[in-house]
Amino acid sequence: MRAISLSFAVATAVALFALGQSASAAPVGAVVKACDRTAGCNYSLNKAGDLSGCSSKVCFYCPNDGKRQCFPVQ
Repeated sequence: MRAISLSFAVATAVALFALGQSASAAPVGAVVKACDRTAGCNYSLNKAGDLSGCSSKVCFYCPNDGKRQCFPVQ
């Protein structure tokens, strides 16, 4: 379980810092894939179409603004 959480944290960090358009953004597809592979990671859409989710180590927010980018939240 700890290895899965660690792999999600690493995958999210890579997505957020290496794959993203900016140093703090990551493509929504990469973030969702990392979350799907991680036990205990959940996400949901609100009425506006924004995506947000958390694992035990990290949370993210993906606004429905057409840019298809996600951002880490605390």
